[in-house]
Amino acid sequence: MACCRSREAGYATPLALVVALALSLVSVAMVTRSTMLLRQARADLDRARAEHALDGAQLEAAASIIRSGAGSAYRWALATDVGWTEVVAESEREKLSLAAAADLPDATLERLGVTDPAGLKVRLTAAAAADRIDVAALDDALLWRACAPAVMSGLGARQALTWPVYAEPSLGQKDPAWRVGEAWRVRITTSAGWRDDRIVRFTGDARHPVAVVARRLSRSDGGQNRCDAIMAAAG
Repeated sequence: MACCRSREAGYATPLALVVALALSLVSVAMVTRSTMLLRQARADLDRARAEHALDGAQLEAAASIIRSGAGSAYRWALATDVGWTEVVAESEREKLSLAAAADLPDATLERLGVTDPAGLKVRLTAAAAADRIDVAALDDALLWRACAPAVMSGLGARQALTWPVYAEPSLGQKDPAWRVGEAWRVRITTSAGWRDDRIVRFTGDARHPVAVVARRLSRSDGGQNRCDAIMAAAG
């Protein structure tokens, strides 16, 4: 009967509106999460591609260092599956020891972006006693993290601060210099900004020329260019 029809017939009830709104929010949340997962998957794929390519580049860089003659710091361009890369390699022994770094003038540390030289010197002393090799992690300053590992090391033997003089590796002598037991830091940076930063030790084994002591894969922020500017200013 017409008299018994609900006055709400043909209209959404308040409860239905609440349910519809809830479903809409759930849908938006699911789409947002799916988009985030897709972006993460793409980032992971890019990282995996870069990591695989840089593994091969690291082996090629080690071979270049072995084939080269005398020298303790190299810098050159290397072609890889992900395009041209920049390779920077330095002998760890030829760097300043952390104990000696703890005695550097405050002004020198401040030039590397350090805002609390006294605190850093305490950490350097502790790191030297503990044989730590992760120099970059001793201070949060971006310039320190980018540049300090190039001039000081937990494996360093120098007592005075010197900036490396880079050269391109050459074929050197006919017989390769296997550099058995030497520790080197090798950083390879792609044009997309991926950086594979390793400390390796040469083994003398042609099948496995280096053993990885430490490794960090990250996105570079162009720190090497700022380090070049500091080295140029240091004269």
